[in-house]
Amino acid sequence: MGEINVGPKVTRYTLKPAEGIKLSRIEALHKDLALALAAHPIRIEAPIPGKSLVGIEVPNRSAALVRLGSLLGYPEFQKAGPLSFALGRDVAGNPLFPDISTMPHLLIAGSTGSGKSVVIHSILTALLYRHTPQTLRLILVDPKRVELSLYSGIP
Repeated sequence: MGEINVGPKVTRYTLKPAEGIKLSRIEALHKDLALALAAHPIRIEAPIPGKSLVGIEVPNRSAALVRLGSLLGYPEFQKAGPLSFALGRDVAGNPLFPDISTMPHLLIAGSTGSGKSVVIHSILTALLYRHTPQTLRLILVDPKRVELSLYSGIP
């Protein structure tokens, strides 16, 4: 058994397969592992990108809230680029601060109630938090005139 990383929604157990064990043999244990752990759905990441390890992700009994305010207080966020925003935490619980200036595109998709608007509000809040009206200009288009009306008075 390798590392155990507890994230906000899942815990990832890493292991190094014994010499000669095929990944397909580990992946075939998917349903047996879910039954033994009384957890559904589990995910087997074989191999973990960039490592010679296998990851088994098991959902936590309850998801931990990742609050925007706690992320904005991280020194990494303060040192990040001017168009960085707080996205959340990865599987290991590390904060994620992507930079819009490095993204040629950004697609936010999901089913109803999955948090698309929450992500947009988080991005805008993070940008407004670190900029003044002199250093940030936004043009927001809201076809339904519902989600972005909160920002109508900003420059």
